[in-house]
Amino acid sequence: MKGRIACSADRLSLLEPAMISSVVEPNAFQLGKQYQAERRVQMVDASDTELTSSVMGNSGLYEQAIRLTQGYLEAKCSCTLSEQPICRHGVAALLEYQRWSKPRIVPKPRAVTPRFEEEKTGAGLAPSGDVKLSELTQFTAWMQQVVHAIQTDQPVPDQPTMGAGVVSTWTQIIRQLDERRRAGEVVQARLDLDVRDRDAMVARLTQDLDSSVKESKSLQLICKDLQREVEQQKSAVNKTSDLSRQIEQFDVEVKAIASLLTDKSRRLENLADTCRDVATMLKSLNNR
Repeated sequence: MKGRIACSADRLSLLEPAMISSVVEPNAFQLGKQYQAERRVQMVDASDTELTSSVMGNSGLYEQAIRLTQGYLEAKCSCTLSEQPICRHGVAALLEYQRWSKPRIVPKPRAVTPRFEEEKTGAGLAPSGDVKLSELTQFTAWMQQVVHAIQTDQPVPDQPTMGAGVVSTWTQIIRQLDERRRAGEVVQARLDLDVRDRDAMVARLTQDLDSSVKESKSLQLICKDLQREVEQQKSAVNKTSDLSRQIEQFDVEVKAIASLLTDKSRRLENLADTCRDVATMLKSLNNR
């Protein structure tokens, strides 16, 4: 998503929620306000004219870049929503910047040790000095609200109005700690999402590995069957070779016998011729 709108403000801190609501879609503003209240926004970097952030949406983590330049407010978000000119994630980032930037106008805390001094007043003794009793009362009441907000997972309430001093410094430190805690929760949510994605990937890889192992076992069984068939074929070939050698030897013997019979046949023929000659001679003698 990318949007651009004319803006007369020269600082992002001047963009109050009412101003943001007047230029964005009502649904986008309500969802952005909900995201900001649910602490889904993490400020990455911010200045008076430019900020970068990330927002945990309902479908994943999205990154925003918002800046004031040459009288225009430009907003970019990695989401694909059609909300213009600023999507719900950009609204959440701007609202979070408003909350985030307010404590920064508190004067720099002084490094002093809290102490009480007593001075006389017309009604008696009243605390004065670096820490006032009224400020401590406000701080105690505010701390009760802070504890309740943390226990119910709600945003820390705005700090009470008081002058610069030690108590104001305490409230500032507490709000900064809460900001760090919220940022840590966003990071933790991102890490949890990454862990879930990696767990899903590991599950898929494990399933693929199991399938590969089963396929490998099946191929091993097929290879063993083929090896048995090869051994059987080798045995049959060896038997065929032996039979072929036996046939060749038998052929040699048959040829030898045939040659012997041929020789004896010639002899018998010669003997038969001799017998015929003798018979002829005997016949001729008898005729005489």
